[in-house]
Amino acid sequence: MVESLKSKIGEVELLLSMFSEDEIKLGDKKSYLNIKRHAELNVIPEKTDVDFVIKLKKKVELSVVLPDGYPSWNTHHPVKPLITLRLLSDNSILGTNIRELSSRFYHWLDKIANTGEPILLASIDWLQNELFNELLVTNESVTSLSTNSILSNNEKIVCLWIISHHIRSPIKRRLILEWSKELELTGCCMPGRPGLVIVEGEETKADEYWRRLRNLQWKHIQLREKEILGIGLYRVRHFQDGFHELTLSQQSWFSWLHEHGVTSEEYRHVFGIPGRLPQNEQQ
Repeated sequence: MVESLKSKIGEVELLLSMFSEDEIKLGDKKSYLNIKRHAELNVIPEKTDVDFVIKLKKKVELSVVLPDGYPSWNTHHPVKPLITLRLLSDNSILGTNIRELSSRFYHWLDKIANTGEPILLASIDWLQNELFNELLVTNESVTSLSTNSILSNNEKIVCLWIISHHIRSPIKRRLILEWSKELELTGCCMPGRPGLVIVEGEETKADEYWRRLRNLQWKHIQLREKEILGIGLYRVRHFQDGFHELTLSQQSWFSWLHEHGVTSEEYRHVFGIPGRLPQNEQQ
């Protein structure tokens, strides 16, 4: 039960680090802090439900209640979060059908809630993706495709080298993968201690990725290098086969990166030591 409560608190703390004070409001901050203190002492308080409101992309407001027993970590007795969607009145012109969105969301929620695992972050990701896709459709109706193509082709292609004290959290690892897909970035994540994230893509999207990543709670995270790879027609990438999470030993990191065109000098610039290939891989 204590582990369940700690999982709940961990999920809320992550959301508080991801959203601004204008975007997320706790229903009873004093009660939440009391629950958090009990969890840190491995004690279950009388009341463990947490409620808050989140605004997504200034279009939809989520009223969320995480009830007692959530997450249950039990597939036979899952406990679902209670989530209510409300369309913000000033966005009615964007054509969002709240009934249709709610119907699709609750259908999706019923499917994944049976795991008994924490699902709030996945729920918010699902809604953000839906709103993001709808915004793209709206923008396409007022912006010509040719103009978008010209702007895109003139965008710088950059490579970000991001070092963290460690990457172990399953939630962070999932967000690292999902955000790279959403923002059409390639590269890799190497979890462990230290942790490494490399992303390549259009500069505005890569910068947005770094903004989201650094807003999560980290012991230490740093953008060590921002490399410009090309612009316009000269658009080159080290990593052209998507984004991957790699479970390699640190000794194997450079071997994999070397296969993707990363030089020993580039490796040294980030890590402070030159990259070295194993004897059997040297030519």
